[in-house]
Amino acid sequence: MAGLIERMFEPGQLLQGALVRSLLRSAGLAELAPGRTLGPFRIAREIARGGMGIVYLAARADGEYEQDVAIKWLPLGRLDAVALQLFRHERQILAGLRHPHIARLLDGGHGEDGHLWFAMEYVEGTTIDQHAAEQGLGWRERVQLLLPVVDAVQFAHGRLLLHRDIKPANVRVDADGRAKLLDFGIATLVTDSTAQRAFTPGYASPEQLAGAAPQVASDIWQLGRLLHDVLAAGNSPAAPRDLAAVVAKAMADDPARRYATVSALQADLKRLLAYQPVSARPPHLAHRAHLLLQAYPLGSLAAGLLVLAFVAIIAGFMLKLARQRDAAEQAREVAQAVNRFINEDFLPGADPLQRGSGDIRVAELMAGALDKVEQRLSGMPEVAGEIDLSLGRSLAGLGRYDLAEVALGRAIARLGQVRGATHVSVLQARLSLSQVRIGAAGLAQNEADLHVLRSDALAALGDRAELVADIDNQIGRAAFLREEFALCEARYLALLPRTAQMTPASQADTYMGLSLCESRLGHFDAALQHARRARELYAGVRGADHAFTLETHIAIETALVGLGRYDEAVVLLRELQRQLSHRYGAAHPTTLTVTHDLGFALTCAGQAEGASWLRQAAQGRARELGEQHPWHAMSLAVLSMALLRQGDTTGAAQALDEADAILDASGPTTPFVKAIVLENRADLALAQHRYAWAIPLFDRAIAAAQPLYAPQHQRLTILQLGRGLALTQAGRRSEGQALLAAALDHLGNSPDCRANQIEQARQLLATR
Repeated sequence: MAGLIERMFEPGQLLQGALVRSLLRSAGLAELAPGRTLGPFRIAREIARGGMGIVYLAARADGEYEQDVAIKWLPLGRLDAVALQLFRHERQILAGLRHPHIARLLDGGHGEDGHLWFAMEYVEGTTIDQHAAEQGLGWRERVQLLLPVVDAVQFAHGRLLLHRDIKPANVRVDADGRAKLLDFGIATLVTDSTAQRAFTPGYASPEQLAGAAPQVASDIWQLGRLLHDVLAAGNSPAAPRDLAAVVAKAMADDPARRYATVSALQADLKRLLAYQPVSARPPHLAHRAHLLLQAYPLGSLAAGLLVLAFVAIIAGFMLKLARQRDAAEQAREVAQAVNRFINEDFLPGADPLQRGSGDIRVAELMAGALDKVEQRLSGMPEVAGEIDLSLGRSLAGLGRYDLAEVALGRAIARLGQVRGATHVSVLQARLSLSQVRIGAAGLAQNEADLHVLRSDALAALGDRAELVADIDNQIGRAAFLREEFALCEARYLALLPRTAQMTPASQADTYMGLSLCESRLGHFDAALQHARRARELYAGVRGADHAFTLETHIAIETALVGLGRYDEAVVLLRELQRQLSHRYGAAHPTTLTVTHDLGFALTCAGQAEGASWLRQAAQGRARELGEQHPWHAMSLAVLSMALLRQGDTTGAAQALDEADAILDASGPTTPFVKAIVLENRADLALAQHRYAWAIPLFDRAIAAAQPLYAPQHQRLTILQLGRGLALTQAGRRSEGQALLAAALDHLGNSPDCRANQIEQARQLLATR
């Protein structure tokens, strides 16, 4: 007896020889009819069957409590006293196998005829491969789904228990999306010889097929096969080469070449998800760089994968210089210099394998690299200029405009020195610098520079050059930023006939800019159509999750808000805010624009949480753009509207006071923001019943808005309606009601964010 118990706990032997003398060889398997009871359970129906027995769905029948279980009904055997005691020990070990991703053993016993049975936790759901296919999971989500299963196997191995039948059918995903491993250890409850032969075709390791005793390596092989099948299920997502290497190592024919433990496999899968090199595929330089940039994606103006661009630079120079036999030494010097820059100055800052910080922000990594370019490559102006150009674009995309301006300025000087002032790379650098510098200050000078750049590009490249179309798009954007929306629309409309000669990316830029201008002018149907066209073009050339594609959603939601489709806009904005926060960070100017728009849309939809999003946008713009930036004032003004909706006139007044102070300091260059602040100031006076004070405020708001909008624009109509409310409440009923009637007639049933004022106007007219 003692010897049997000791052997039960030997590694790889648990449950393998426990019933050596207890079960018959091929003694047959009697079926259970529905209604039959086993212990406290009543059989409901058959779930599945195989060579190791039949699985039934059963329910607790003793009245203690309700519980569904899966009954595993095993082959017939003869049980002597020793084997029965050992069986109970083994059953106790399985019952103690408590892991959140292992279906637990609940009960077990044997019938008078010698059949053994186990009651297992019943997991209602789909098999893991079916779940992955039905949900359309990407490769990362599939690996994340499998990781707890791998952990469950490791947990069991730590308790000397092998599974030996890991396959998709034995892993089910419940209603909460959790994967659970079934049938743990049951397949081992057979005689030694039968155990070595028992397997599921297609899911047995090579040594199992050869009849060898099961071992840890067999479970690892089956985990590799499970991973392979889950990744291949349904519309199989493209998986990285590192993941294929992990699967190949787990499923190696030779057990010695597989992962030594399940924890080693688990560690590689976690490295894969963290964009770190895996042990199954030692990384080279380009691969390490690729992983690094996957972990820290670049911003919306990035020219591509920065380090791979550096490699391309090296290759380009090597190819060009190698054509000249006497330039071979120079080619080697270029390659060595750039390789040193990448290996010693750039990558180590973010590579934990080289004592860097895996959490370092890409912007900080590039800022450090910028200084190193000056130190390392100052004697190679052409190489340094190309790297400066890539760094400048990337830093701009990450919101580091100060450093981007430095890098782009250097690129222009260095590349101009070597290639000439009108070389296409120098012209591209000048356009990038203009995009960095464009903002509330110096807009007129910026546009003047753009026109000079356009003239130079036309002379050097011709009017069909892609760069000329990009410059024209930027000139249209300059009008938008100056809040000259009619001019902006006209410029983009003039570009439309030329889109046939543009690349899809330049076409998308045109449609995107046109949509934003159209929304400002109240042409929301056209704006929505053009924004969706821009999204379609960007998605086609850059992908659905590219930064440019995501940013078209800003134009789409702006048009939706203008059309009064607030709920649709809120759904789109919530997801966009989440995506941009993940990509750029919550403090990036683009993310803050979406945060502001989400707050506005929520407020228009009547949801109180809009105020918290607007406050977050205001605080972020103050911190990132500066306390005196007009967009800070705009967020404060819209925040006052949200607070006013909640009856907080004190908070609304405070927000408007701050906005006024900002505009007074920033000068008369922001009529659009000024009009928003004045409109909300007038609304506040109206809410405070200060009607005599509200009338001149509405007059000033109308005067500020008229240059911005067409005469029949809805914003002007809403302002006239507000003025009519103030006049009516101030006792000038005839004049006020005439304005109200005209405004309501023009508005019709068009939705508007100030629906409360529209309803108030209707009530006043109804009681006259």
